[in-house]
Amino acid sequence: GFAAAVAALGGKADVIALDTTDPQKPRARSISEAVTRVVRARAVNPRFIAGQMRHGPRGAAELVETVDRLIGFAETTHAIPQSLIEATYDAYLNDDRVRDFLLSQNPEGARFMAERFRSALRRGLWHPRRNAVDAELEMLTREKVA
Repeated sequence: GFAAAVAALGGKADVIALDTTDPQKPRARSISEAVTRVVRARAVNPRFIAGQMRHGPRGAAELVETVDRLIGFAETTHAIPQSLIEATYDAYLNDDRVRDFLLSQNPEGARFMAERFRSALRRGLWHPRRNAVDAELEMLTREKVA
């Protein structure tokens, strides 16, 4: 809210997250740095993804929620590097095994995820390196629920 208010007045707020992993040594990080650490260590980590896949529909929902939050941070803070959106897309929808898992366990969630990535494209928050991304996202949003 504060960052949005500052932006509405023409400014740019420095959004900070407090890392209390070590409570004895809390560390302030920029929101960009904090989200980067979470995405790299958790969201696109193959072990995390495999663990979610073992949980079936609930794991698929968790992956969808992860994308929703990442794109939400990008939309509201404009501090999320597009490389994180690209890495998340590559790990979830550009990986055949994970995409098939999402489509089988949570087809509506897979479509929602594709819409969130399309939103990032429309808003200029993400410029994918591959030209095929638009067609891939379009295909996913048209998938039928079994």
